[in-house]
Amino acid sequence: MTLKQIAAMAGVSISTVSRILNSPDNRFATKEVRDRVWMCAREIGYIPDQNARELKLGKRSSRKASPPSISCILGRTRQLDDDPFFAQMSRAIEQQALDLGYAIHLSYSLFDIETDALLDQIESSHTGTDGAIILGRFSSDSMNFLEKHYKNLVYVGRNVIAANCDQVICDGYEATQIAIMHLIANGHKRIGYIGETLNEVRYEAYRDTLHKYGLECSETLVSNCPQNGPGGYQGAEELLAKASPIPTAVFCATDIAAIAALRRFTEAKIKVPEQLSIISMDNIELSGYVSPMLTTVGMPIVEMGNWAVQLLIDRMNKRHKLPAKVLLPNKLIIRESVAKISFTS
Repeated sequence: MTLKQIAAMAGVSISTVSRILNSPDNRFATKEVRDRVWMCAREIGYIPDQNARELKLGKRSSRKASPPSISCILGRTRQLDDDPFFAQMSRAIEQQALDLGYAIHLSYSLFDIETDALLDQIESSHTGTDGAIILGRFSSDSMNFLEKHYKNLVYVGRNVIAANCDQVICDGYEATQIAIMHLIANGHKRIGYIGETLNEVRYEAYRDTLHKYGLECSETLVSNCPQNGPGGYQGAEELLAKASPIPTAVFCATDIAAIAALRRFTEAKIKVPEQLSIISMDNIELSGYVSPMLTTVGMPIVEMGNWAVQLLIDRMNKRHKLPAKVLLPNKLIIRESVAKISFTS
């Protein structure tokens, strides 16, 4: 399959297709155009012409006639539009796979594995699918399903999981500690939490850090809600209803939840950061474009995706046998949503 075919399907020029598929920062063209091009590339099973690349480098091609392919599977969400963090990572995975001569053969959510159409698609593509990358945590039942259908698996996410597979991790516990300590360093002592609480390391880190510094950690400051846009809005609504007075700062478990919470607080005439500071984690693309721009603990999303692809390829080519864990660093990104306060008790 060629770039010309993708361009015709997507209704754009060949040069636009080429620049999108080879954009290192995923910023060329609008999101709508990027998504359409990648969807067409995935639909036709496009991979780069490895023979042409190898001839250009003066190498002989030893690649098999039927190119290897991988699946990209969502663990915690039904579709990528619901989770910009994993949407950016999925795009990085697709691009890295293409660069290395592999195709993303199938993308789906573990929420949909009971549907007959998807099961038929997985079964029919099984012989052509060499491995899978799972984005986000999943249940033990899902692990049984994955192990049944794929010999090679890589998990990528914010928390180490109890599974016998390769993992690429950016530590959510550490990221939360960094965020809470930044708030404390700026004088905040009454700090709220918006996000999930059950089996969630971000909530554990929030609670542990407050206890460490002798700060209040009560249920009135915690909103247990989904870590997506609707959840963030709901969490802000809940804090407004039960926290009296409202906290001086709030940690949100994801950027997309923080952006939605910011909207709700703004609707309630609460000024951010003058009256309420907000901090979160992920550093998705949108976090730098809201007003005020979001202070967040950034995770190296592209590098996480690249490492996941490399580990999976190494596993498929039997370059390692023991489960590997790659731990990547977090970084505090200071923008506009956290204010320094003088707090007197």
